[in-house]
Formats: sequence, structure tokens, C-alpha cells
Amino acid sequence: MGVDVLEMSRRRHGELVVVSLAGEMDLDNVSQVRECLNEAAATPEPRLVVDLSALTFIDTTGLGVLVRVLASLRDRNGTMALVAPDGQVLRRLRRTNLAPLFPIYDTLSQALA
Repeated sequence: MGVDVLEMSRRRHGELVVVSLAGEMDLDNVSQVRECLNEAAATPEPRLVVDLSALTFIDTTGLGVLVRVLASLRDRNGTMALVAPDGQVLRRLRRTNLAPLFPIYDTLSQALA
């Protein structure tokens, strides 16, 4: 049985804040994700890396949160990159034409380089 709950962690890496998500991101937990990302971005000119490599599922509400947080960051001269190796999450980003909005990396080490 796979992970069907969402696990979130947040840590600082130099000037970047890395938010890692594992499990499923959907309507049931999207408000918690929004709150976590907003807290991580609560600095002037925030720079976020959202690691989605352990995310097994994301629905349209989850995609919407990523887009809204990105827009908020850009309003404050911030940035947000995603770690989304080939899989369901990256396919969903591409299928919805949202992938071009974000710098997307295969690994966290590439995003932090």
C-alpha cells in the first residue's frame, strides 16, 4: 500500500527554502500545503524550491496552489522552482500546460546547484 497521506517538511539551504512533499496532494490537504508554502515564503524576495519527487499524486487543486504561490512570490521578486522527476506529477504539469511557468529539475541537488 502506498502513502496516501501528505507529509511535508521545510528546511533552509543557504538563501533557499526547500519544502518537500511526499504522498498525495489533493483537496483534503491542499490548505495545509498552501499554509506551509506561504510560511516558507514569508521573507522579502523569497526563493523556494518545492521538492515533489516523493509526491505520488497531485490534483487540480494542488496545481492551483502551486500557481497561486508562484504568482505571490513573483509579486515580491521571489522565485519558485520545482523538483519533479519523470512521473505522474510532471505529466500532470505538462498536460495542463503549467510546466513552462516553473523551472523544473530532476533532482534536488540540481535545483540547489
